[in-house]
Amino acid sequence: MALYDSAIVLVNYCGRKFFSLFETKSLKPICSFGTKGKGPNEFQMPQRDRSTGSAEDSVLGIYDAHLVFTKEIHVRSLLRDTAVLNIQGEHTYKALRYNKDINRLNDTLYAGILADAPLGPVAIYDTKNDQTLWGEYDLGFAMPVKANPYGICYGFLCANPGKGIMARAYKYLDMIQLFSQEGRLVKSICFSEPQLPILNTQGNWPESSAVNYALGLFGTPDRFFVLRYTNPYGEIKNRTATPTILAFDWDGRLTAAYDCPRSITQFCVDETGKKIYGLLDMPDIEHTQLYRFSY
Repeated sequence: MALYDSAIVLVNYCGRKFFSLFETKSLKPICSFGTKGKGPNEFQMPQRDRSTGSAEDSVLGIYDAHLVFTKEIHVRSLLRDTAVLNIQGEHTYKALRYNKDINRLNDTLYAGILADAPLGPVAIYDTKNDQTLWGEYDLGFAMPVKANPYGICYGFLCANPGKGIMARAYKYLDMIQLFSQEGRLVKSICFSEPQLPILNTQGNWPESSAVNYALGLFGTPDRFFVLRYTNPYGEIKNRTATPTILAFDWDGRLTAAYDCPRSITQFCVDETGKKIYGLLDMPDIEHTQLYRFSY
């Protein structure tokens, strides 16, 4: 979920179309596009560039992970003429394949969360030297030998290339960490004492009754925002729990806390930082419930 040229962009992996655009004023749908395939206007596993510089010039940068391909969607053209798709693409680096929350840090550095090699909380790929580096691993407790580190450390990442800082929020750990572009741990922000979530006895991954903390992370040039719960996912899905959105500057100082009156699972923030758009995940985009909160 992101904002480009006053349009809300949603990526829905379960819908018939991957991308949907909504108006920010009326919250009404503008268009949907992007079917599964390998053609110029088709996608396999699209995910947007999560860095704060990615919304510049109204170009939506997409990493099509399974195709090892980068595509650019010009949102301004879509808003002028929804019948025309101006999608350009180029081959990218195989090391970015199957990453989650890819962030472009500069011309040679990319950061993400590797799904198949969770050796650290942040993976940094150096295209100049063709090597992957790992962010410092200090969560405040020892990981069990048989535990699934990817399941326990599942979370979200966004980067501010201008400040050289990455923010990392964890779904099952009540903490946020800041890293430098070199992967050095700059700051840990703990809301409660660091501890492992309740683990499944069969596979050592988090139980369904485990508390969910961060369900989203959104960055702007001035601040980053965390969608924070303190409930099991069942309560969130049943809409019996509501979150707080925490705003931090890029030095890790808490600047605001916004209570959401609705249960949402994704969000984005406008350029003023005063309007927050949220949605509750639904299987079909036609049933998606989109909300706007003003603070």
